[in-house]
Amino acid sequence: MKNFLLTALLPLMLAVTSCGPVTFTLPVERMTGGENAVDFQGTLPGVVSLVQRGDSDSALLSALAVGIAERLEADLGLDSGAVPVYSMYADEVSTAFREDVEYLHAAAGVEFLIVADSMYVGEFSVEIPDGKAYLQGGFMQQTVVSLPYNIRVQVFDSRRPEPVTAWTENDIMEWTLLSDTPLTRLRAVERVNSELDSSFRTLGGSLAERFLPGWETVNKMLYVYDDNKWNEACRLAYLFEWEKAMEIWYGEADSPDVRRAACAAHNLSVACEILELNDMAAQWKARSEELMNRSR
Repeated sequence: MKNFLLTALLPLMLAVTSCGPVTFTLPVERMTGGENAVDFQGTLPGVVSLVQRGDSDSALLSALAVGIAERLEADLGLDSGAVPVYSMYADEVSTAFREDVEYLHAAAGVEFLIVADSMYVGEFSVEIPDGKAYLQGGFMQQTVVSLPYNIRVQVFDSRRPEPVTAWTENDIMEWTLLSDTPLTRLRAVERVNSELDSSFRTLGGSLAERFLPGWETVNKMLYVYDDNKWNEACRLAYLFEWEKAMEIWYGEADSPDVRRAACAAHNLSVACEILELNDMAAQWKARSEELMNRSR
């Protein structure tokens, strides 16, 4: 996965005046976020709601799926309506079976699939606080309406057998209604009920935030020698063609010049980190440190 994006193109030709290496800094963006953050890598994700047949809450689950899609479109810079949204019956498709997940990917035509399922909506509760709210020069009666809910959301990558991430939201929606006189329970529930689709659509947008990544700029240091091959590797790194740059550094990592080999190993560790080859990055980092110690 490409969790780093090139953010600045610095002048390639540095003032290299000695036979030893010089260092330069490459600013890149690194994906941040919680454990549920997903890098969609410029792909178009899709959203599926799995509803229970005959369930009165199916419309709310579908509204939540639309809210997820709308937030994805906004954050990924996509046109409105670009993220496909589907609704299917849970008794026909199950995310527990790999073949069903593959079917969903094929039906949606996307690599990343966000599946909202297993939603439960409880009963309304109504409370009337003792205090009143001050609004626009007057005091208003408050009525608080609460609604518990439970929803599971999973993100699937077509290239992996298990979900990329999954979580369960178990919470309570709450509305504070203001009125001149106290509302009856029936009237309060009626007012909230008329807004439920919109509320679950908004909830979908909030849930989407859980797996939308953030980005932070970090500086990565590379070594370069006054040598055509090293300059070419440096150019390729600037163009984010890390695999091609690595081919050059691989050859230099076998150099009999221990210092040169150590610098190449360091650059390889940086490239592997950027390409999320974490085990390889650790191995090249250890190799670089070993060679650096030997060159002193």
